[in-house]
Amino acid sequence: MTEHVRQHPPARPPAALVTGGSSGIGFAIARELAQRGHDVLVVAERDVDGAVRRLGQHTAARVTGLEVDLASPAGVVEAAARARDLHLRMFVLNAGVGVHGPFLHTPLEDELRLVDLNVRSVVHLAHLVLPDLVAARSGRILLTSSIAATMPAPRFSTYAASKAFLRSFGWSLRGELTGTGVTVTTVLPSGTRTPFFRAAEMEDTHIGRAPKSTPAVVARQAVDGLLAGRAEVVPGLQAKAMVAIASVLPQRARTAFHGWFYVPGAPPP
Repeated sequence: MTEHVRQHPPARPPAALVTGGSSGIGFAIARELAQRGHDVLVVAERDVDGAVRRLGQHTAARVTGLEVDLASPAGVVEAAARARDLHLRMFVLNAGVGVHGPFLHTPLEDELRLVDLNVRSVVHLAHLVLPDLVAARSGRILLTSSIAATMPAPRFSTYAASKAFLRSFGWSLRGELTGTGVTVTTVLPSGTRTPFFRAAEMEDTHIGRAPKSTPAVVARQAVDGLLAGRAEVVPGLQAKAMVAIASVLPQRARTAFHGWFYVPGAPPP
């Protein structure tokens, strides 16, 4: 008598929400996840349909989109509601902007929007989704910080402060969530070839002209760290060098060194 064993199909990888997923590092992370079989919800303020279409051309994963302004509380609430409807257990909180120039002269509304998007929206969205993750005892969160988090950055002060906040927030949340089944990973990219530098009007700065990592390389290492539940990912030699320099220089020297990167044509400090 032959015994028939019922074969169960393999479990699908968990689906992921990616904020800022329509361009740059966010799009590359969404593509990396989709290529590994994760369904992806792309959340961004613009070009979501185009991103979904481009991602769908290269993967069998299900890719959907949500076009909202995460700098507004209503946009965050809508993103969290969609995530709850889809029972998502993986969140890449990546959306962010930069404002470059002397703080005294940059438009206040631009600086406050940066804080709303880079900081407040991350805190808000994390606070809305974490209870479900903890209740399920399963979840992964990735925060996109930056090497700018490691040093003060004259002419890029609010951006650097926002990324320092995210790095500290990520480590702090990770400590609080120990033993819950939920991990928090923070990624610190260095300069990356994305539209970011053009949008921030930084193409003529030292960091704007410096060699850069590709979004694909950053995304691959970030997703590796996210899935492994690592605490922090520093992708690329340039980023690792900057973190190492920041660990040994006194604060005043770090400020001068890092500030030099953001001043067009300035001599080395």
